[in-house]
Amino acid sequence: MNKSNEPSPASLNAIPEVDFSKMKRLPRGKYAARARRSFAIALVDPKLFAHFGSSDAVNAALRAVVEAAKTLKPSRRASSHSRSKAA
Repeated sequence: MNKSNEPSPASLNAIPEVDFSKMKRLPRGKYAARARRSFAIALVDPKLFAHFGSSDAVNAALRAVVEAAKTLKPSRRASSHSRSKAA
């Protein structure tokens, strides 16, 4: 019993033919703005990435840095005051 990968003539008759030349064209870059908003890509140095091993580990480390920065962030008043003393 030899199976063929080709469709049978009966199944080919059941598939309607489509004339793609009559289809409307979509405008170029129609979804480009949405894609720019939804995809954020950051390039990590390969030597630095080797310390983490995965994207999930890099994301976890960055989240920890952001949380630490939130807790250590001085108020605006204190930071501007300390700058004037240092100058």
